[in-house]
Amino acid sequence: MVKSLVLSMLIAIPLIGQTLTNHSEKLTIKRKVFNLSSYADFDFRTTNERGFYYRHLDIGVNFPLAKTWSTSVQYRNIYTKKNGEWKLEKRPKALIQKTINTADFKWAIRSLQEFRIRSGKEDALRNRIRVMAKSNNDWNGLKPFVGNEFFYDMESNDYNKNWFVVGFDLSKVNFSSPTIYYKHISDYIDGKWVFTYTMVFKIAI
Repeated sequence: MVKSLVLSMLIAIPLIGQTLTNHSEKLTIKRKVFNLSSYADFDFRTTNERGFYYRHLDIGVNFPLAKTWSTSVQYRNIYTKKNGEWKLEKRPKALIQKTINTADFKWAIRSLQEFRIRSGKEDALRNRIRVMAKSNNDWNGLKPFVGNEFFYDMESNDYNKNWFVVGFDLSKVNFSSPTIYYKHISDYIDGKWVFTYTMVFKIAI
């Protein structure tokens, strides 16, 4: 029953994405390379105001430090459409993460440092801190999660962006693991907070 539901949702997602004003489609490929966990992540974003305006390729390798600690080295190429042209931003990144397992939830606390190399703008350093809680219990094939990520601009000494997410992982279907979540986006612009949203549809293989 659950697998049939998941398959129906996977077929419906592209159709739903066409009707949602703000949506993102993600594909994550995870593999073991020299016994280390590595990944490649593709992301495509569309909004009502800007249309299809964003795409990125992200690659990284994870290194275990201890039983509940890990670190990762990552690199991302971001293409953002402005005035009809695609602008490139390069982001070398590094993170450290602590996980805490309880009977009901798996907690992950992450600090990510990214260096933003931007065309037409000054380079910038930013820190992102994320707290995520994911259920350890399977509810009819669904695992709910909730999280919050704080963005801190090191150059301007400013907390100027926030992402709040809530969603669920679905049971693995064949070789893929689907995830659906709502992202509430807060941006601090010209002295005030501006709020938007996006629905994210992710497949991990």
